[in-house]
Amino acid sequence: MISRERLVRFFVIIGCLVAVFSCKVAKTAIPSSQASISRDSSEVKLSEDNRKEFEYLYIEGLKQKTLGNFDDAIKLFSRCLEIDSRSSATLYEMATIHVSKGDFQSSMFLLEKAVLNNPENQYYRLLLIKVYQQNKLFEKAAQEYEALSRLVPDNPDYPFYQATLLGMSGKLAEAMSLYNRLEQQKGFSESIALGRQQLYLQQENRVAAYTEIEKLIQHNPSVSKYYGLLADMYLTDNNLDKALENYNKIISIDPNDGFVHLSMADYYLQLKDSAQAYEHIILAFKNVELDFETKAQMYYLMSKPGSTKISDQQQLELLHILIDTHVNDERPRAFLVDYYQGVKKPDEARKQIRLVIEMNKENYQYWERLLLLNNDLQDWSSMVDDSNKALAYFVDQPLVYILKSVGLLQQKRYTDLLSVIDSASVHVKNDPKILSQLYTYRAEAFYNLKRYVEAYDVFDKVVELDPENYMAMNNYAYYLSIKGERLAVAEKLSAKVIQANPDNSTYLDTYAWVFFMKKDFQLARFYMETALSKSTDDNAVLIEHYGDILYYLNEKDNALIQWKKSLEKGNISKTLKLKIAQKRYLETKEN
Repeated sequence: MISRERLVRFFVIIGCLVAVFSCKVAKTAIPSSQASISRDSSEVKLSEDNRKEFEYLYIEGLKQKTLGNFDDAIKLFSRCLEIDSRSSATLYEMATIHVSKGDFQSSMFLLEKAVLNNPENQYYRLLLIKVYQQNKLFEKAAQEYEALSRLVPDNPDYPFYQATLLGMSGKLAEAMSLYNRLEQQKGFSESIALGRQQLYLQQENRVAAYTEIEKLIQHNPSVSKYYGLLADMYLTDNNLDKALENYNKIISIDPNDGFVHLSMADYYLQLKDSAQAYEHIILAFKNVELDFETKAQMYYLMSKPGSTKISDQQQLELLHILIDTHVNDERPRAFLVDYYQGVKKPDEARKQIRLVIEMNKENYQYWERLLLLNNDLQDWSSMVDDSNKALAYFVDQPLVYILKSVGLLQQKRYTDLLSVIDSASVHVKNDPKILSQLYTYRAEAFYNLKRYVEAYDVFDKVVELDPENYMAMNNYAYYLSIKGERLAVAEKLSAKVIQANPDNSTYLDTYAWVFFMKKDFQLARFYMETALSKSTDDNAVLIEHYGDILYYLNEKDNALIQWKKSLEKGNISKTLKLKIAQKRYLETKEN
């Protein structure tokens, strides 16, 4: 349920904190060059040589950090700390790298040292607060805001953030006392009332929570959102008449309030009146003043898998309303892509994602979805063309190279494929699994170009890079088997694949074929029959192979039956037709 109460709570409490943690730190952080020239007073006095070395290493560290070479930057900053272990600026820079990597434990340790060495720097404390919150150390974060309030007494926000964090840490009495002191100092305000309301809700003192909102209404009777907060509380408490009364009050004050229609949709959903709820959702979605993010929340609530709140047709109607009311935002149309994929209409989904990309060519996720839709539709020409367009914007994205390689492989453009993989290898650097995938396609290209020695060498490299690339191992084993080469290697590879994928009929077929080529026809039969039992459909190639095995087990009549069955299942092999005509096994000739 999307309620005004929860939305306001999000924006007032969480929103203000995020603003401080991200925007303020980013915008007001000490410029790095200044930090390197004007070192903290707490740092040790260095000799001239050490000072010069320190500044050189520090500037190089900043340069590597700017270039995104975080590991190199950390090494340089670590050498700075070897020269001056109390350098708060260095500790701070290292901490920001760890924050960007999501390592909040290491960043906390570094920032605590930076603050200890330089307690007057509010920016170090602000980042430390962010890290404390990520580590759910809300009381420590509150203590930092208390320190900031003393450092920057003219900042009116810090005490409010402190009170919020005290509440989040469970220090409800301390938080309430702080709100009360703030009211004595600054007078009654919305922030104080909403803060206290949240504390009362945590204490399950709903009477007092109602009182705080009613006081807000008394001070500002023309502000519609306060009636929304009151209505949402009544709705939560199942007092539907009072909830409706306050929702109607909002409409009388501001008929164009989009939020109230979402709230009333919640109201009617609680009454299990989907028709009335949908009418209010329509009104909310048509409201151009209501932000897209809020509408998106309601859309997800109404359309999530398993939901019976709206039909597919209503879902489609809502999406078109979103597109019409947010004409310069590609996200509603991206939702339409989701819809068409959900109802199994990949052609329509692809049409829409192309329009989305026209609106925003800089979003990699949109290109990736287009390429994957091409893959689903097996449109290899479009796969290659769209990959080329994507690479103009995202030259370092490995999946684009992989999908382009798939398209070229399917089009049998093997020479072009080799060229693409050479280019891709430069950009994907040293990721073994990605290189293994790309080299798999290189090996396939060499094999199809009849450059067998080169193909086998690359397959060996693939297996070395990624010992779990079972598709490549299976294909390698199969190619060796059909050429009757290195059958011991083929058996070893295929056995490993089967051990990891015992129910895969294609892999079982390869294993059976290795034994066939080794003339171990009984084992070949066992694994081929296992493959057929695991196959989800009547695979024509597996059936042909089964007939080949039976032929060498002197079950020639049964072999002929299997070959004819394979032909009926769509096998268009010329060799198969000759087998049937001549009633004997013939080796398949490569093109």
